[in-house]
Amino acid sequence: MSEEDLPEPLPGPMTEDDAAARAARTRAAGHRACRYCGGALPAGKRADALDCSDDHRRRFNRERVPTAAARDSGEARLEQAAAVLGPLTDQLAAVATALRADLAGSVADALAEARSAQTDADRARREKTEADTRAELAERRAQAAHEHREAAEQARRHAKSEAAHQVAAAKDDARAAWAQVAEHERTRGAAEQARESAETQRDQAMAEHTAMATELEEARRELHRLRAAVDERIQQADTARAAAAAAEQRARAADTARELAQHDHRQAQDRAEAADSRAETARTEAAQAHLALAAAQGLQARADAELRQARAEHDSQRERAVTAEERARAADAERERSAAELAELRGRLATAQAAAGLVIPDLTDLSSNHGDGVRGVALSDAGIEVVARHPDGTVVLHWRNTRIPLGDPGHAAEHGPAVAAAILAASSERS
Repeated sequence: MSEEDLPEPLPGPMTEDDAAARAARTRAAGHRACRYCGGALPAGKRADALDCSDDHRRRFNRERVPTAAARDSGEARLEQAAAVLGPLTDQLAAVATALRADLAGSVADALAEARSAQTDADRARREKTEADTRAELAERRAQAAHEHREAAEQARRHAKSEAAHQVAAAKDDARAAWAQVAEHERTRGAAEQARESAETQRDQAMAEHTAMATELEEARRELHRLRAAVDERIQQADTARAAAAAAEQRARAADTARELAQHDHRQAQDRAEAADSRAETARTEAAQAHLALAAAQGLQARADAELRQARAEHDSQRERAVTAEERARAADAERERSAAELAELRGRLATAQAAAGLVIPDLTDLSSNHGDGVRGVALSDAGIEVVARHPDGTVVLHWRNTRIPLGDPGHAAEHGPAVAAAILAASSERS
């Protein structure tokens, strides 16, 4: 690591984790790290210096010593955060469940409505098909009736023409018969006129008269037969006319049925168009429902993400709380062990003091010679000139401008009494 990459000392407060990371980088580069900010100590600092500045030394003594009140307040804050996050997590889960249920109901309703509209459209299409079939059938019936009417009309015209021909022929025969009758009458008159002059011809005339009478009777019978044939032809013409009228009536009924079928067809088309419109509306509503579902799924995803984030934060806070509690327990155990050792050392010191008749002097202010906040005891003719306690807790022996620190500040409470006890033990042994 280059000199430019070393963490610089930072002014102001800093968290313990950040300081630890910076200190690791500094030590990895082969430099001493400030115990508060983790930055590299300036080159001019003493060999026993632990802080990059007096401000960081004071901050370390004030901030990094955990107290029971601070730990309790931190635990209380963590418990409060857990109490707040727990109901919030439950509320988010309940909201997500309710939103999911509402969306499922809305989608089910929209799908059911779409299926109903599709069913209506299918039924309308079937009705339209049936109406088309009925209209086509009615059209065929109307066409058949029209053809039947045309055939009946043609038959009526043919029968009428045939009857007219027969009537004309009968009339011609009747006129011929009447002409024959007139001729026979004239012949009979001539015979009667000639009877007076020709008695001999009377029998012949009578025979002729009888023959003529017979022929006349036959002509009359033929006339009656022709009249009967004419009446029959007229009756057939009337029957044909009635059949034509019935066919025309059936044609009119077929036309009416066709018009009704066309009306039903138009109504079926209207219903089909309305069903198509409802189906289109249902498809639009289904599309809107799908969009709403997608939006709701997005909201649910965001809610799930927030829920996961809240749970992660809660777990992280819980882990930090557990870590802080473990550190607090370790610090308590360390303090208890240190207190026990200190009590033991104090007991041994008291015993040694009692045996040696020593009196522990009070600490005096040595700031003028050894720096701000330094307190200690000045000795005379003892080899060691000054025993000083620095503000960071380090005990330092001063001998001919040489500083001899008794361990690091974290273990000053142990090392100082141990050295004192060793000196007392050695002094007692010499005596």
